[in-house]
This record gives sequence, structure tokens and C-alpha cells, in this order.
Amino acid sequence: MAHAHPHHSFESVPSAAVRRRLSSVVDTRKPHVLSTYASLTPMWGAVAGMVINNNTQYEIAVSIHDSVYSTDFASAIIPYSPNNPDKNAKEIENYVLQTLRKFSTEHLCKFLGGGIVIRSPI
Repeated sequence: MAHAHPHHSFESVPSAAVRRRLSSVVDTRKPHVLSTYASLTPMWGAVAGMVINNNTQYEIAVSIHDSVYSTDFASAIIPYSPNNPDKNAKEIENYVLQTLRKFSTEHLCKFLGGGIVIRSPI
């Protein structure tokens, strides 16, 4: 994956109680696997993006919400090539999945769904 340049990082941090709970269920043999008794907070995600800087970069934003309120968001700028849509799609996919996984792991939540903003040409 090409290096994504963070434009805005998540600002929320998990509570001290969640961090303690996470540290007590970590198994060094199985990284990123939570104990079966750990409860996960349900969350939703949204993704939006747009080509910027004369078709050379793509700004992508991921918003996290709890079905009522927006909880946090992050954005990054990734390289963009108008002649290589498959590569662009893979870069966007990788950024979104990596961002959601990181948030989910740090905040002990699960994503129940997500949405994508689609803008059609005028």
C-alpha cells in the first residue's frame, strides 16, 4: 500500500477502563484476538472521498458514529492515478479497512454497517 499521509487523525481515545480490560485479555499467542467475554460496542462507519490536487491525490475520510451521534473521524491523502483505477480502488480499500480495524481494536467496538458517499457527475 502506498503511504497515506494523515490529514486528520482520530481524536477519541478509549477510556482507562477499556484499556485495562484490553490489557487483561491480551494473549501473546493470538494477537488482536479478544477474549470471548469481552463485550463490543456496536458502531457504524461512513466513507467519503474526492480527487484533489489536479488529479494527483485522493482525500479520503472515515467517520465513526453510534447510530445517533458522530463519534470521531479521520482522513488521509493517498496517491491517485487517473489511468489506474484498479490500483486506486485497492489503495482506498486498504486505507478504509486498516482505519476501521485500528479504531475497532483500540476502542473495543464492532462495526455493524457502513455507508459510502457516491457523487455522480453533473
